[in-house]
Amino acid sequence: MKLLGKAHDPRFWEKVRNDGTFEWYRKELLESYRKYSEKYPEGRYPALKYSEFKLFWTTGDRSTYQAPYFDRRRAMETAALLCLIYPENEEYLSFLMNTIYTVCDEYTWCLPAHQGQLEPNNNVRIDLFASETGFQLAEIYTLLGERLEPLIRNRIMAETERRIIIPYSSVNNYGWWENGTMNWTAVCTASVACTVMLLYPQLMPQLQKRFDASMNSFLTGFKDDGVCFEGCGYWHYGFGFFVMYADMIRTFTEGKTDFFKIPKVKKVACFLQNMFLSGNASVSFSDGGRNVTYLTGLLHYLKNEYPDDVIVYSPEYGRSGAEKFCTHLRGATWFDESIYNNPADNRVPVEFYAPVSEWLVKRTKAYGFAAKGGNNNEFHNHNDVGSFIFAKNGKQLLMDFGSGPYTRQYFMNEYRYTTVECSSAGHSVPIVDGVCQFASKDAKAEDFSFENGVLSMNIAPAYKCEGLHKIIRSFRLTEDCVYLTDSFDYSGNGKITDRMVTMIKPEVTAENKITVGDATVTFNPEICDVEISSKPRTPSGTFWFIDFNLKDGVRKFTATIR
Repeated sequence: MKLLGKAHDPRFWEKVRNDGTFEWYRKELLESYRKYSEKYPEGRYPALKYSEFKLFWTTGDRSTYQAPYFDRRRAMETAALLCLIYPENEEYLSFLMNTIYTVCDEYTWCLPAHQGQLEPNNNVRIDLFASETGFQLAEIYTLLGERLEPLIRNRIMAETERRIIIPYSSVNNYGWWENGTMNWTAVCTASVACTVMLLYPQLMPQLQKRFDASMNSFLTGFKDDGVCFEGCGYWHYGFGFFVMYADMIRTFTEGKTDFFKIPKVKKVACFLQNMFLSGNASVSFSDGGRNVTYLTGLLHYLKNEYPDDVIVYSPEYGRSGAEKFCTHLRGATWFDESIYNNPADNRVPVEFYAPVSEWLVKRTKAYGFAAKGGNNNEFHNHNDVGSFIFAKNGKQLLMDFGSGPYTRQYFMNEYRYTTVECSSAGHSVPIVDGVCQFASKDAKAEDFSFENGVLSMNIAPAYKCEGLHKIIRSFRLTEDCVYLTDSFDYSGNGKITDRMVTMIKPEVTAENKITVGDATVTFNPEICDVEISSKPRTPSGTFWFIDFNLKDGVRKFTATIR
């Protein structure tokens, strides 16, 4: 039983070494190794400092400690893969063993941001990256075996047991992520479970029910339409680890456990292909990114699993999976040359309507568009009920900024919604009497529907504004342009502003026209005054706001976007 498939076969790695198909893979690895071996000669790493570890609690800073932490794992990943491709090269093996030794010396594999409290001596806490570290070491141990010196092999076994196996197996339930419905559940569970299958298979009879239950719990975080509320990046992360577990457990149980037969899994597998708006400009709701690249191995695997449903676009949007050993390994082992050489055309029209999750994505030959209803208590939530994106010629023009910089404060509700990325003030939605949307499951869209090319919803419940009864937001979508209409049932006297956001400086080109890059917004100047403002946001860039301030008594705003 070969849980890692062709990765066990030296002939496969000989092909990776010599075949022109994998030239990009070899080049990437060699460049990465050069970087890390020059930065850390012979695997000599500086200590992870306590003064940097505690920064998360004193200043909220995460990156100062995390940068060298992740460097070690990426160096280990690179060296291990090169050991498989070039088995005669002792330099790679020596560098790898020095790195493993260093990682095994760390106080904890858990990140400070996930540690909980600074003061307790808790160095066996399992978070995303502690579990990933165990998984990485388990795969390296399995594939390199006797090539690793005895002390290194023994340390891998001792540290994975102490830091992963005992903390997990000594309790009946590890806590919130074991029963969760978002990426943590899939990543932590898959990493722990795969470590068990590879190094401690004798424990599977007592643990598999917990692992399977966690993965079923993870799947409940998706509606039946397959939308990943956390965005494309977290789809890759959470669902990607789910797929690795599903693949391995199917092999381990000789087909008796097969998650791929669950209808919802196929729906989730098709999510990413609908998120390309124009080129690789993508839907970036919540803490998503404005441009998407896909894990080549993962998409190829899903295409082979669901050949009639999954679509794989141009390889120029693909990536190997570097930065995580498990995904980088499968960037080679799951690679399918026939799919790579025959990509689908992501310029063809797409219309993805998800009525349960309340998303609509439409791609025509002229533009890409996405809008959402939902509520303001979703995973990685932004206050963005009714928000929309307009993309053209490979760029988001009227934008959803996506995630802000990850700090301690960013994940604290009292601070999060003061950031422009998470506040509704940083989204293309109305502001009524100075009031923005609030964060709550009750802040939601009502009457969300898409019929005859018109998307409509009432977004007023997302605002706590006296005298505001309804905001009927509708988008009429044609092949060439988008017609936006906002109708306000508002008995107050406060100012009504229809806001659009971008990172491209808007230009007023006529009395009734504003251009944003290649997009043109046409409006009626008789019903509103236009105000353009900016907010510098390092390192993201400058955010621009186009405010259409309705004149007294006006309760309807219309605009055409093309």
